[in-house]
Amino acid sequence: LDNVHGSRVEPSETARMNSMDRHIQQTNDRLQCIKQHLQNPANFHNAATELLDWCGDPRAFQRPFEQSLMGCLTVVSRVAAQQGFDLDLGYRLLAVCAANRDKFTPKSAGVV
Repeated sequence: LDNVHGSRVEPSETARMNSMDRHIQQTNDRLQCIKQHLQNPANFHNAATELLDWCGDPRAFQRPFEQSLMGCLTVVSRVAAQQGFDLDLGYRLLAVCAANRDKFTPKSAGVV
């Protein structure tokens, strides 16, 4: 197999790239699901806790996940103070992400 640069790519390297692409897609799909759950008071706590746990790993702040993560954080900042949600949990989540703002692109870093 040849890559876009015309170099020979070993099948194992292709499989590894496909595996990484799948991982990225699955993670972004999960973040979209979490984003939906964050909008519902009945699901907010579990979704925010899962996201907080995920953000405890520095790999959470890699570029392929940034847009999906920012979508979740936007929802958290909008709803956490509302009746039925959890302001403290929302604050902790936003604080963890703000502490890692150096890993975001400049556009996103200004939002957190």
